[in-house]
Amino acid sequence: MSTPPISIIVNVRNGEPFLQEAIDSALAQSFTDWEMIVWDDCSDDRSAEIVAACTDPRVRYMRSPEATSLATARNNAIGVARGKWLAFLDQDDIWMPDKLERQLQLLDGPLGDQAGLLYGRTVLFAQETGEQRDFDHRHEFSALPQGRILEALFRDSCFIAMSSAVIRRDALEPWLPIPSYIAVIPDYYMYIAVARQFEALAVETPVCRYRVHAGNMSHFTRRLEHQEALLLLDWIAGDLPEELVRQRRRVHSTILAYDSLAAGQPAEALRTMLKHGSFTYALSRPLAIAARNIRRRIATPSWMRQA
Repeated sequence: MSTPPISIIVNVRNGEPFLQEAIDSALAQSFTDWEMIVWDDCSDDRSAEIVAACTDPRVRYMRSPEATSLATARNNAIGVARGKWLAFLDQDDIWMPDKLERQLQLLDGPLGDQAGLLYGRTVLFAQETGEQRDFDHRHEFSALPQGRILEALFRDSCFIAMSSAVIRRDALEPWLPIPSYIAVIPDYYMYIAVARQFEALAVETPVCRYRVHAGNMSHFTRRLEHQEALLLLDWIAGDLPEELVRQRRRVHSTILAYDSLAAGQPAEALRTMLKHGSFTYALSRPLAIAARNIRRRIATPSWMRQA
């Protein structure tokens, strides 16, 4: 069997409501030389039946013998993938039909040989309301970062949607497996690892749609996300400006303090704020969110101008 240039990785856990639409969006790609690894993390719904109904020989279904963290599931799926590039498609997201084609075209540019990460603009849409906006609010009205983006991944937080990302396998392999202390943000870990040494290239127009619904994992893991982000800061601190590291620690700690307060732990919230947080950042958040919402009402975001 010939080795395809791209392995599409679809990690699944009880993906029945939207999995078919995600798979169909991959089958509809204008670039066709790929394999798909559907890694099922012990689903107890009809996910396996949905994949079994797909007769395309490029699709390979594998079921984990036990339930694991998302990071471990990513590791396992990557371990059986054969492509030079790894493209990730989450079970509830949708690719645009020419997503892979447009991203691979970036490799023909002057930085193509140095690229380890390809991504693109992502449109977030709410399943219940139909509301749409840019997934990446930091660059909603500006160009996406390209080139050496390591500092941007911390200054602007994790602005790349996993379903938009295509990662060069040999750029990622030195940093695999994803460590066990990263359970819920393996995407952020992979971007940071690759961005340490390789260039990132981006498609400015929308390449995928990120679905927001009640079952999104991020609804249940926000505290863990910020705790793990602090661990990633410790890991990468030597490659970043000291002030940026201090600023990001204050940001994540402030959000963790807010979560402690919301959970009815005021003493823990106060301790975290006094030791690691930023009252200035806490006070600025509502104003920043309000300003962002006002701007969306009076200006056209990049994804709408370029769609």
